[in-house]
Amino acid sequence: VKNQKARQAIGKEIGTYITIELPSLTDNFTETDKRLETVGNEIKRLLPVNGLVLVAGLGNMEITPDSLGPKTSRRVLATRHIGGEIARSTGLDRLRPVAVMQTGVTGQTGIETGEYILSIVRRIRPTAVVAIDALASRRTERLGCTLQISDTGISPGAGVGNHRTKITKETIGVPVIAIGVPTVVDAQTLAVDILGNDCNRKTQKMLMPQGRQLVVIPREIDLLTERAS
Repeated sequence: VKNQKARQAIGKEIGTYITIELPSLTDNFTETDKRLETVGNEIKRLLPVNGLVLVAGLGNMEITPDSLGPKTSRRVLATRHIGGEIARSTGLDRLRPVAVMQTGVTGQTGIETGEYILSIVRRIRPTAVVAIDALASRRTERLGCTLQISDTGISPGAGVGNHRTKITKETIGVPVIAIGVPTVVDAQTLAVDILGNDCNRKTQKMLMPQGRQLVVIPREIDLLTERAS
């Protein structure tokens, strides 16, 4: 999205959006190295060449479809604290400094995710933040089959109607690379995909009891989040 005209036409902020289509993450998983290389190259293209990177795992570890961020952050090697002879002797001296955090959710911590990340950014001064979160898909066929990357930041909880403070370069002062995999789909979206024109307003209203948005998760959600991470 390069200009205001494009921004208004598609409803997205100006920036870079990358969608990597994959075979279903719940099917046979035989192309791990190739997938990781592709994802890594795209992330590298968006990051500053040098400097500390803060990786933030967003979401609730206790809720399976929302656990992608925390699970992924556990697999990231933190190197900020390793330097000098220790780095050389362990072969880590060529790696850039990386710090890792799990934000939890406001219901657990009483702290907005954006506030939490901002406080860490002010303390350790990274050159960029990589924010990893589970997404809600608008298309059923993308559920667990795509990985989305952007340099426009992220709005935690927006996909399920729980809008929180945005995490962007404007709000925290450094570039924010957002990475996500769709793990849930809106029930109304699913109904439209299945019923097409037969999905009338009455049907859609039934899928919002008491005005609350319903979401659907795949049966293999445990496997999906584990492999996606």
